Amino acid sequence: MELQSVILTTGASVGFFKVVNYGFGRLPIPETAQRNAWKWRNISTSFVHSFITGIWAVLCFYMHPQMAEDLIETHSIFSHALVSVSIGYFIYDFFDMVLNQKFSHSWELLFHHMV
Repeated sequence: MELQSVILTTGASVGFFKVVNYGFGRLPIPETAQRNAWKWRNISTSFVHSFITGIWAVLCFYMHPQMAEDLIETHSIFSHALVSVSIGYFIYDFFDMVLNQKFSHSWELLFHHMV
């Protein structure tokens, strides 16, 4: 995958997850989550990322079974795009946490996203 495609895919992913988070903000918030609406939106957006990438990862192995034998040297454009989308999500979530949560409450997750 060319660098330009990686940057475009990653940037589109950041935008996509921003829209997903915005969409959750427009939905009614469950009563149990009313105390921390930001956290409810963040966890819901995280679930969407996990759902999409979980199915996508299975499809990567289904479409390119050689990856099961060698994860280092074997990959497809489809699996490379999956990594780009996940990086986009991690970038989005990093900035969402920096802007909406106290550092003392989120430093572990911020470190997790940087790694």
